[in-house]
Amino acid sequence: MKIEKIGETNKYRWIIIGFIICASLFVMINYLVTKAKYRNTESLDLVKGTITYNKADLNIIAMYQEKDNNTKEEKEYVSINKIPTTGYELSEDSYCEVGSERVEKAKFTLNDDGITIANLQEKGTKCYIYFDSLVKEMLGKLETSKGNKYTIDEMPNPITGPYDESIENPKGKEKLYTSPDNYGTSYVFRGNNNDVNNWVTFANHTWRIIRINGDGTLRLIYQCATPNCQTTEGEETQIGKSTYKTEPYNDNTYVGYYYGTSTGEETENPTYEETHSNSAPSTVAQVIDNWFSGTGAMTNYTKYLSGNTGWCNDRVVVKNAFDGYEGDGTGKAATGYAPASRLIFEGSSRTKQYPTLKCGVEIAETSPSEEDASISYSNFGINEKNVKRDLFTTEGSERGNAKLSVPTALITSDEAVMVGGFGGNVPTNYWLYTNQYYWTMSPWGYNPATNWADVLRVRSDGSIWGASVSDVLGVRPVINLKADIEFTGGNGKSDNPFVVNTNT
Repeated sequence: MKIEKIGETNKYRWIIIGFIICASLFVMINYLVTKAKYRNTESLDLVKGTITYNKADLNIIAMYQEKDNNTKEEKEYVSINKIPTTGYELSEDSYCEVGSERVEKAKFTLNDDGITIANLQEKGTKCYIYFDSLVKEMLGKLETSKGNKYTIDEMPNPITGPYDESIENPKGKEKLYTSPDNYGTSYVFRGNNNDVNNWVTFANHTWRIIRINGDGTLRLIYQCATPNCQTTEGEETQIGKSTYKTEPYNDNTYVGYYYGTSTGEETENPTYEETHSNSAPSTVAQVIDNWFSGTGAMTNYTKYLSGNTGWCNDRVVVKNAFDGYEGDGTGKAATGYAPASRLIFEGSSRTKQYPTLKCGVEIAETSPSEEDASISYSNFGINEKNVKRDLFTTEGSERGNAKLSVPTALITSDEAVMVGGFGGNVPTNYWLYTNQYYWTMSPWGYNPATNWADVLRVRSDGSIWGASVSDVLGVRPVINLKADIEFTGGNGKSDNPFVVNTNT
């Protein structure tokens, strides 16, 4: 067979033809892929966390988060690069555009997995996503109902005494105080019965607002069993009386709202984790659960309540919190816990107290002196292991220990101080005062001299101090209303409480 050599002219011709064919195929394939990608894609999912995206999908994504502590009437936003995990909702201000033209059909949806932007059909789309603060939304609902705006101030830090109207609120204006919590910024109703209009009617009971939580939910404490009551003192302000923990109560484990292994029960030397393992409900937890499901008739209103917003049973150990206790929280070791350390120094009330609304805080290993407490208690960090142990939430909750069967528990000593009380000293007539002894869920410690565990309580004079878990004290349930609840009337005064709409 004879092989003929291709001439130079024919050679270049075939090279050119091949190049044209390849280029044509590339253009056609790119067009088909592009058309399939942009003309047929109905939505783009953005997962939570730091936003990443393909510039071919979206030219840019800009995200803005409303300031939840902004006191101005107009909204203020700050630029962010992460989807908020709690305390915010998608704003109607969110939009997409191609060039200078709005994409009118663009639809934004926020769910547990992230954001879905639907009906994107143009290459080079720009989307601007805005998140509105649920805290500001709840604040707006309350202000609309009461007819005027609150004065906003930062919570004193440290707190140097009980609420004093002449110092903290000289003009008599109704004021809320901001303080960080696990979800964002809380707005606390601090003051006395003369200037705190925080009365609420819900579920055929009367409640009072402790604070707007950082996720926009509304934390309430039980006031009495009938709607529109105006009772401020006496046993009517509680659902009954109970021990915090009936016998046995001679072990560190029993400071728990739920408790774990006690010394000698399964082992002579249980670890800290075993001691605080939340295996069984305390006596007071059972009393609250039974009330919720029985005489309180609260089960019909569960859909209005949040169980994801937790109740803190802060069991972080602080050595030498008081009386030289150096225990590690196990068994019968002489132990002091963080809530007591924030209020007490060397067996006496601190002149400066450092309450926090953050659960799971990391603090110094030993209790700071009176002089350096401000250094140790400022800029609290969060340990998620502590949160998982001590933040009580309902079953299936996204954060916390998911131990509660019903969405209710108790107030903390930190909240009691923030609303106007004080550890150890007799306060003025702040609104939480009822002339009764009642429980908080904040641990004090274990005292080997008395052989019982201690939890902090609000005393009949309004001060906050420790009590044996075996004492019989009042029980005042605390609930969290969901951020999307609405009010049908009222202005928060005792004779005209906010009324929660339960007909939706």
